[in-house]
Parts: sequence; C-alpha cells; structure tokens
Amino acid sequence: MKKLSGRRTLGNLLAAITLAFPVVLAVPATASAETAISTTEAAVASVDETCRNNGGGGYVSCNGKDPVAMNCTGNSTKASVKAKNGVFIELRYSTSCQAYWTRYTNTPGSTGEARIKGTNMVQKKTLAAYPGEEGWTRMLSAAQKPKACLFFWYAPFSEYLESCA
Repeated sequence: MKKLSGRRTLGNLLAAITLAFPVVLAVPATASAETAISTTEAAVASVDETCRNNGGGGYVSCNGKDPVAMNCTGNSTKASVKAKNGVFIELRYSTSCQAYWTRYTNTPGSTGEARIKGTNMVQKKTLAAYPGEEGWTRMLSAAQKPKACLFFWYAPFSEYLESCA
C-alpha cells in the first residue's frame, strides 16, 4: 500500500467537497422552488374555487356548484318549511357568493327529492331516506330568484306533493 502525502489527501478532500457542494445547494433550491410553485398553485386554486352569482368580473357562475366546495360563506336562512312528510327544508343564501341552495334535515327518514327552483333552472338531490339525514342541493345564482322545495310521495293523499319555502 502506497502512503499518500498529507497535502495530496487534503487536496483530494477539497476537490471532493467542491464537486459535491453544488449538489447540496441544489436540493434546498429545488425544494424552495417546489414550495413556491405549490403556494402559487394554492392561491390560484382558491380564486378558482370561488363563484359569484351568474359569473363575470373574473368569477365563475354559481349555478350548479356545491356551496361547500365553492367556499361560500356568510350563510343565512331566508325561508324554511316543514313538509307534510316531516322533512325540514331551508332556503339558504350566501352573501359572499350571491347564491342560494336548499338545505334539508330528514329527521323521520322519509323519501323525496330536495330541489332549488329558479326562473329557468332546477337543481335536485334525492334524499337517502335514513333518519337524521342532512344535506343540500347545488346552488343557483341570486339572479335565478330561487325557492327551496321538497317533492315527495304523501301516502295519506296517495299523491306526490311539493312543499316550497
């Protein structure tokens, strides 16, 4: 085995560090770039996930969108009714999205279909018919002048009924 001088060993060590140094620096730079891209994509996604009324001004239309998925906040109940089959329905409104949807509470576990009906559009959701079920329809813009309804079979009358709030 050949003995290397101290100078040569130190020189090899410095050369190895010099070659490895850019690789070490590249890892954090890549991670920082990925973080910056993720942050930018998240900011764009939050803008894309907001709707306003019929759209326009950089916003998408709320018609047919899910109120939870679209981050609609400032919710308030504008009208409510308990249908003859025991299902409670509410006309809900979001000030931030300027849109409405029907929310329902199916305490008895009845069958039926929650609806939000506008001037020329309807969004529907079939009730799963289990006791305590809660849910909502997709939205309609305020421009649709919507109302919340429940369409259901009413056995005592042997006919379908529709209750609206």
